[in-house]
Amino acid sequence: MINFVSSILKRSALFVTPILLLGLLAGCSGSGPAFPNYVATIAEVSAAASEAMAECNASAIAVALVDDKGVIWVESRGYADREAGKSVGPETMFGIGSVSKVFATIAVMKLVEKGSIELDQPLTTYLKEFSLVSPEYRNITVRMLLNHSAGFSGGDLRNGLTDAPFTGFAEQVMDGLKYQRLKHAPGYLNVYSNDGFTMVENLVKSVSGLSYPDYVRQEILTPLQMINSSYPDDYLPDGSYAKPHTGETPQPYTSLNLYATGALYSGAADMGKLIMMLINGGCYGTTQILSPDSIAAMAEDQTTGTFNPSPTDMVRYGLGWDTVAQPGLKAVGIRGWQKGGSIDGSYGVMYRSTLIVAPDAKLGVVVLMASNKTSSDMVVKVGERVLLRALVDKGTLAAMPASLTQNPLPVIPPTDEEKSTYTGFYAAAGSVYRLSFAADGSLTVESHLENIWIPKYAAFKKRSDDWYAADGDSMAALRLLTASGRKYIAYRKLYGAGHYTTTYLLAQKLDARDAISAAWQNRMATRWLPVNKTLFFSSFLDLNIDHSFLLTSFNDLPGYLFMDADLLRDMDPPAADRLDGMFLQIPQVSGRDLTDAAIERREESDWLRVGSTLFCPLSGIPSVSAGPALVTIGSEGFSEWRKLPVSGSISITNATAWRLYDSDFNQVSSGKGNGSAVLPDSGEAAYLMLFGAPRATINLNLVQ
Repeated sequence: MINFVSSILKRSALFVTPILLLGLLAGCSGSGPAFPNYVATIAEVSAAASEAMAECNASAIAVALVDDKGVIWVESRGYADREAGKSVGPETMFGIGSVSKVFATIAVMKLVEKGSIELDQPLTTYLKEFSLVSPEYRNITVRMLLNHSAGFSGGDLRNGLTDAPFTGFAEQVMDGLKYQRLKHAPGYLNVYSNDGFTMVENLVKSVSGLSYPDYVRQEILTPLQMINSSYPDDYLPDGSYAKPHTGETPQPYTSLNLYATGALYSGAADMGKLIMMLINGGCYGTTQILSPDSIAAMAEDQTTGTFNPSPTDMVRYGLGWDTVAQPGLKAVGIRGWQKGGSIDGSYGVMYRSTLIVAPDAKLGVVVLMASNKTSSDMVVKVGERVLLRALVDKGTLAAMPASLTQNPLPVIPPTDEEKSTYTGFYAAAGSVYRLSFAADGSLTVESHLENIWIPKYAAFKKRSDDWYAADGDSMAALRLLTASGRKYIAYRKLYGAGHYTTTYLLAQKLDARDAISAAWQNRMATRWLPVNKTLFFSSFLDLNIDHSFLLTSFNDLPGYLFMDADLLRDMDPPAADRLDGMFLQIPQVSGRDLTDAAIERREESDWLRVGSTLFCPLSGIPSVSAGPALVTIGSEGFSEWRKLPVSGSISITNATAWRLYDSDFNQVSSGKGNGSAVLPDSGEAAYLMLFGAPRATINLNLVQ
């Protein structure tokens, strides 16, 4: 069969590398039933990979199908390094993104089995230095880190992406949390949170005495013989990983420093070994990595009993899993677990991945892709297609499930009370919407983008199932609901392999507010400049990056402020020193990565802290006059800003790095070490951002 399969799958497509590995490793319990005929599945892998490459403009893809006895098939396509002409192989590493969270969970479960950690003990039992502004932080347990219910604001990415490894990221996140509040009571709801898994790094290090990457290497990667898997705590060797591309151009090396959250690199064949362990009850070969009880505990639905007004199979968090009721498999009566991952780098989209396991059917699949497409839907579609076809080949399913067809339901009119209740403004993380009803009762939802309202869902009509859908598409639909006194929009769409729909909460209605306080109105008059994103800003100098911002508002939403796409509001009652960006209570995913903003008094002026990032006011930065000048970096190593005239030139000595901006904060010039630049000769002023070691003295010389 091996020769037959290999011969029928020969093709002329560029750099196709299929391998067939039959019975690579038996599980701890010995051999299983006879090997099924997976010829149709392998053809499905090939077709799905081809379609994904074309649709996503991907530079590389690898797909591995695995059962309890070994890796059945790995198909890899594209380039690991286009310039070097190196093709992708089964061993080529991809950034697996948040699939890394499965490894973080396994690391914690190993410590639980050793008696070093208890899942339901407070985190402060193991991390005495951990704290937040909200006193309820003492109620956060280890379990809550793994099931996204701790209540952290969400995603602190400051210095998370750099051009060189930064191993202190997890400690930085824990330090930043002490300035922030919880966005909900610990355990109240489950909403995706990277910070919880970054805190796992600190937990593992505190309990084990090893750095998090070293612990995972020692306790998981080495026993699983995952020799083509690595954390970027050191540089990855050229040719070992699939370089992401923007068009034909390879993206520069980027170090993702969120190790437990999403930084592991791994190859498809290596990930197959992880799948084998998971479907063999924690066993790989003759080595028991985890107990069957720990594997089962990871697969328990953690959303049961929490605030979740519109439950969805797409988001039923386990410990580490996105869902323990994988909807594409559930639709055909098969139990499944899934974890997805994505990495968006400084230069664009980098990686998309998914891991899907059918534990009872003893099958699993991993899809890894280097892609320019922002959506993760395609890797899920590929993974589901492959698994479903394998279930047919195995005899578990009689046939592939049919794609859903349009089934428009009768229109019913919404009541006047419903229209009055739900008309208004809604928000989610990074998004603001406006919902309105037309005279015929149809519903439209618009997105607020760059001060313009753009229709997102137009002319949706209420149907007999209480969902609003357009005439031409009965799959995509909206539902209006109330829970715990809050109003929500839920969204439904066709998903995955196309044989089911899935839902999630889209947004929460905003309450009416009075005008923002005078203190915050005054702060709208200045631009805010970042000072402690030093590693990121000094890493990618060729990128025209402006993370400064103005606090803005618009008349339709009094009492609310915008910080770029994030929506903030005054505390209730209003507070001069703190804004509330944490008022949304949206479980699942749309309430992730909210913003906690507060004023700190520094250097005789108000500085703004947004999450862990500090901003100084443009109105307070010193000006530089013609001639020599000295700038001293403070003891905390923050960036220093200086205002310059628009014409002339500036020379810089003894800086680690520097950036020069015009009055609109477009980058004019940049450099590392000593350098010089011509000022923009336009606008009202120029601005210089300086980086250096703590207490370093930087010499400037302005010539006019």
